[in-house]
Parts: sequence; C-alpha cells; structure tokens
Amino acid sequence: MTIPQFAFSSISNFTYFSSLPSTTYIMKILKIIGLIVLAIVVIAGIWVMTLSGEAHLERSITINAPVEKVFNVTNDFGQAKHWSPWFRIDPETVWTYSENTVGAGAYYTWSSEHSNVGVGRQDLLESVPNERVITQMEFDGGSGTFTADFILEVDGEGTKLTWTFDGKADGIGDKIFVAMSESILGPTYEEGLGYLKTYVEDLPDSEPVMEEEMMESDSTIVEEEAATE
Repeated sequence: MTIPQFAFSSISNFTYFSSLPSTTYIMKILKIIGLIVLAIVVIAGIWVMTLSGEAHLERSITINAPVEKVFNVTNDFGQAKHWSPWFRIDPETVWTYSENTVGAGAYYTWSSEHSNVGVGRQDLLESVPNERVITQMEFDGGSGTFTADFILEVDGEGTKLTWTFDGKADGIGDKIFVAMSESILGPTYEEGLGYLKTYVEDLPDSEPVMEEEMMESDSTIVEEEAATE
C-alpha cells in the first residue's frame, strides 16, 4: 500500500468512526426507552387497579327445534362433548364426569396442558325445565366466581337460546381475564352456539304419543281397576 493509499484509508476510517453515535447519545436513547417502558408499566398498573373485576357477556342464536329438545341437551353435561368448542381445542384433554350427568348436582372436570383449556370444573347448580340451566365454573389457580347460564325462550316453532357468562374476580390475573372476556370468550361462545345448533337440529325427534294410544291406555287402566274391585 502506497503512502497516499494509506492516508486515504486512514481518513476513511476516521470519518466512519466519527459518524458513529457517541456514548452519551446512546445513553440518552436508552434512558428514553427506559422511561417509555416505565410509563407503560405504570399505566398498566393503574388500569388494573381501576378494574371492577366484574363482567357480563352473552350470545344468542335461534335453533330450529322445540324448546324441550334444546333444554334436554343443555341440561345434560354428557352431551357437551358433541358441541362444546373446548372439546375441539385439545383432543388430549382428560374429562371426568359425575355418575349422573343430567340436572342439578351433575358436574365434570377437565385437565389439559393447552393454555386455552387448562384445568377446572363445572357444576350444574339448577335447571328450570325448558327455561334455564345455571352452572358454575372453577379454574385451577383462579379466584372469584364464574357462572355460565343457558336461557331458553320459545321463538315461533323454534327456540331462542342465550348463553351467558358472568365473572366476579379477585386476583389481578382473573380481573384482566374478566375485563377481556368479551374479546376472549365472545368468538368462542359464537362458535359453540353454532355447533350446538347443528347438533340439536340433527338429532332425531322423539316419536309423539298418539292420542288414540293414550285413550287406549286410559281405558285399560280403568278396566283393570274395575276388575280389581
């Protein structure tokens, strides 16, 4: 390398290093970034502190089936696997059912490593025939009260079914979940109601008892009572 070339190379390197940000400038940038992050954390903390921890969510759908048919499905935890969206999220989920899956007192538990399923339990607290099914849920590690109800209304020849969720949380994580329930659970509820509609409408109708058969049955009972006397 000749002297002029060396001199030009030295000047180029000096120009390059001179154009790099100084340590002071870098420290200023890092300080600004740190302040922004701190501000975000403070704002998030204030937001969490202002959360009420309570939320209500509901979705509805009209099912082309008699209200009795829809009630029989929603009042039976044993049939949930045919329409519940959570059964489709993780096929490896372990489900455990009470001996009786129908009506008040029925329950089931679930256990999954999938973050959208987790571990929990659902109890059927009360059911009013053809009107309402009331359930309560518990989530592993969670705190608070969470309920999910089915409200049934006759709608012409079909049934309007409303699926509700009510949450009252205590812990910070649960409060955030409840506050975001509309965006988290809303689409899942809509998906589940779609599955439920298809499942119920595809079920075969129970054969009605003919009026003539009822009259014959009544006359047989009367004859048996007369013979006994």
